[in-house]
Amino acid sequence: MSPRHAIIFTILIAILLPFYHYFDRPEVKVAALKADQESLLKLDSVDSITVIRGNTTIQYQATPDGKHWEIVRPAGKFIPQDLMQALVALLINAKSVEVVSTNPNDLAQFGLNQPSGELIIKNRDRKPIDIYFGSENPTGTAIYARIEGIPKIFLLGKDLEYYQTLMIQWVEGKQGKNA
Repeated sequence: MSPRHAIIFTILIAILLPFYHYFDRPEVKVAALKADQESLLKLDSVDSITVIRGNTTIQYQATPDGKHWEIVRPAGKFIPQDLMQALVALLINAKSVEVVSTNPNDLAQFGLNQPSGELIIKNRDRKPIDIYFGSENPTGTAIYARIEGIPKIFLLGKDLEYYQTLMIQWVEGKQGKNA
């Protein structure tokens, strides 16, 4: 390497290092990302879940021993225990979600002015939590949602909607088929 190249290289380092330190700091970006995420439900347990989509309403609740789930509505229908447990576990373990808007006027933009579905979670220790579902995000990997009483719009994983769809298919007798 010639002395000229070494001088140019040193000057570039002297210019770019402060730029990196003050403007392109990854730890600041990670902190900002964490600030835009927050805990969704803060649940320890669930007593009852109601899934509403269109004309279909499914409600199931914990048995008195708390080990299983039973369908309350529609009476006489079947949904596998593991499917009901999976939805409960997903809700209890929801750690953080992305907040995409804090403007209550954005409901139509995210399909929440006419929600595609609703999920009501009941726990005897607190008031019911109503979650409304809107449209999919542009990549089709998540769904927009809002929680009653919270003026924010969240982006939730599609697995929440997927479990609800499977439950509806079981109730309607379409499980394992393309509905």
